[in-house]
Amino acid sequence: MRFSWPLTACVLLNPGLASATPEFSALGALLDLISSVLEKSSPATSLTPTNPSTYWYESISHNGISPVAPNGTTWPVFRDVKATYGAWGDGEHDDTEALQNAINAGNSYANRSSNSLGTTGQPAVVYLPKGEYLVESPIQFFVGMILMGDPTDPPTIKASANFSGDYMIYAKDPSQDSTTNFFVGMKNVVIDSQAFDKDKNLTLVDWSVSQACQLANVRFDMPYDSTGHVGIDMPQGGSALIMEDLYFHGGRTGLILNNQQYHLKGLTFDGCTTGILVQHLFMGHCQACSFSLCGIGVDTSSPTSGVESLGTFILTDAIADNTGALVNTAATNGSFGSLVLENVRVDEATVSSTVTADGEVVLKGSVAQDHAWVRGNSYSPSGPGSGVLRVPGTMYQTKRSASLVDDAGSFHRFAPPTYAGYDVSQFVNVKDVADHPVAGDGKADDTAGLQAIIDRYAGDKIVFFPYGIYLVTDTLKFPPGSRVFGEAWAAISATGDRFINAGEPIPMIKVGEPGDVGVAQFSDLLFTVEDVLPGCTLLEVNMAGTHPGDVGFWNTHFRVGGAADSQTQKKCGAGVTTDPGDCKAAFMMAHFTDSSSSYVDNMWGEHPLPFPSVNVANMECLTDKQPAWTADHDLDGSGNNATNPQYVSVGRGVLIESTKPSWFVGLGSEHNTLYEVNIHDASNVFIGFQQSETPYWQGTNSTQLAPAPWAPLALPSDPDFSWCAGDEAQCRMSLYQTITKSTNLSLYAGGFWTFFNANEACEDACQDDAVRIDGDASTGVYYFGIGVNNVRNMVVRAGEALVEAVDNEGGWKANVAAYLANIGS
Repeated sequence: MRFSWPLTACVLLNPGLASATPEFSALGALLDLISSVLEKSSPATSLTPTNPSTYWYESISHNGISPVAPNGTTWPVFRDVKATYGAWGDGEHDDTEALQNAINAGNSYANRSSNSLGTTGQPAVVYLPKGEYLVESPIQFFVGMILMGDPTDPPTIKASANFSGDYMIYAKDPSQDSTTNFFVGMKNVVIDSQAFDKDKNLTLVDWSVSQACQLANVRFDMPYDSTGHVGIDMPQGGSALIMEDLYFHGGRTGLILNNQQYHLKGLTFDGCTTGILVQHLFMGHCQACSFSLCGIGVDTSSPTSGVESLGTFILTDAIADNTGALVNTAATNGSFGSLVLENVRVDEATVSSTVTADGEVVLKGSVAQDHAWVRGNSYSPSGPGSGVLRVPGTMYQTKRSASLVDDAGSFHRFAPPTYAGYDVSQFVNVKDVADHPVAGDGKADDTAGLQAIIDRYAGDKIVFFPYGIYLVTDTLKFPPGSRVFGEAWAAISATGDRFINAGEPIPMIKVGEPGDVGVAQFSDLLFTVEDVLPGCTLLEVNMAGTHPGDVGFWNTHFRVGGAADSQTQKKCGAGVTTDPGDCKAAFMMAHFTDSSSSYVDNMWGEHPLPFPSVNVANMECLTDKQPAWTADHDLDGSGNNATNPQYVSVGRGVLIESTKPSWFVGLGSEHNTLYEVNIHDASNVFIGFQQSETPYWQGTNSTQLAPAPWAPLALPSDPDFSWCAGDEAQCRMSLYQTITKSTNLSLYAGGFWTFFNANEACEDACQDDAVRIDGDASTGVYYFGIGVNNVRNMVVRAGEALVEAVDNEGGWKANVAAYLANIGS
């Protein structure tokens, strides 16, 4: 490798995968052998790394298609900028045009820059082999694309000395608002501005994007002592979930945050004047971030819209050395610009000014393991009688489940797998197995072919899904040993009568059987439904791993409607029906059962705002048809003019019943009828960040009040809303979180946003409850950072509104830095 940095160092494997997979050591192999005797486990595996000289993704066959685009079989999903588009990659010739041509390329119908194919119709992976790609003007991204480099030797995009422009890369698609910039990715690359004048203004990446976007394993190389260079900015805002494993070298500012919410995982700031500048953020969590030789680590002192634009910023498992101040904030106390520091280590150079507020030192030294320093509104362990403490800085004792943390007491974390250590011969393309034909065309039934391939190669090969829509008419079962890698969010989509009966729901994707132990890992996939299927649970996870991270999901999302690949566009909406009971499109997004142990990283369960849908046959805007997903935007709509209300109903969001350790980082669950996240009879759960919204059709004047239209209830874990009067519409709305009979929960950064009642915009109190906890039946609940918009009761405990929004003004509408009333003895 040409440089050493934490994201690709030590081995030619992703470091998270190396620690998560037992096959990397003789001891791991022995443990697997013992496990296979003592309990149900994965079969013997031949998947051991071979450390090839060429990255497998360059050599595997790329035969993906765009099923919903005209002439979609000719659509180029994979684009090698050198082999096909003439890039030099030698650091001397200007490669701007070649890179942009690779991004823009389409077929005989349209190219990507025409904005005529929505989001799902124009998938693209723009691949950069190792090399240095000189650019002299900005590169423009579009939705539905990933810029991906070779992780064995990450390629560099380098600004020339005479670069012309304010940004090197515009990742935001200009045809979309920032809050509808979905499905954009960049990974395994270096962005370098060191040849450009260090005192001139230049931002390396405009990342004004939203959910289902991935920014991972990227290095930003800027000059030390620069007064003008910025790594990432988001000037147009956005509503994203996560960015992870980024390295910022030099520059005036590494990262400028101007977004609704963010989970920042594994970010390193080396020699930045300011590491993170928070201009606008309602909820943020910086997990395992490190700051070295920075003037200021995190600066929240001067938000662009005043302190009311800030909610809670959380630092966990952080490290700082030779840094002027780890955090610099404003003097304001209370819920405006709240701070939480937990398990934070600083060196002697930083110890005297860990946190400063308006020039005054308010925290010195480290925050030890099992302690949290809180500045903001806090609810103490003594219960409701203690009221609100607007603390200027208070140390609390905390406790993390030993099963959730490593030897240093930090929460386990694993980078998205790249499988860089494996040779192409250790992969199988599902469309290249002659005796088990698979189409991926959104028309053929691929169930039998896919199941045969999965069963044959589990433990022996990594299964590659080139982009397409793979229809399945029955449960697709992934046994121990399964590893799956998708291309540009390849879609597995349920269809058919097996998924119709809401009284007997079945999963579309089933990972392991109860009691199974082994490896099952999924990357860059989309789980969706092709029809209105009230008996479909999109994902059921039963398996646990021998080690943390063995069972994991990275950059894998859910979608119910809202796109051209689903019949819900035809069956639901103002032109057909406005009754959510007629559009019960799926039973549940995801179920993590009591026998499971999973690591979930960047997962969005979505459904739609009412934008006009697209007729793929003639690409005309159909303003009389209704998009139907349970995210809040029609991905294939035309423009951003919301004209049609949506009435899709998915019964449940994410149900967590796991008792073995489970981790959720960068989790989004939106617009589901009963709840967004249900933690039921569970233990040892870490949620690093959760963003959610309620269904737009619920609330005042809605024709259906929860639990309708999903009554009678099907599961013991389902909330029955019996605490509400029969006609209390704002009470009978989806719960953002419900916690029952659960223990040892470490919960961080909940962003819970209510915008509509009955598809009409509402203000102030539009919903009664955000989080409901069953009182003393759930203990060991450590909760840091709860933010709400237009919700009355932030936390209801044992039926009592313990945390009310009116008492916690701040953030979007209300904000709490710490809720500790359920920690128990």
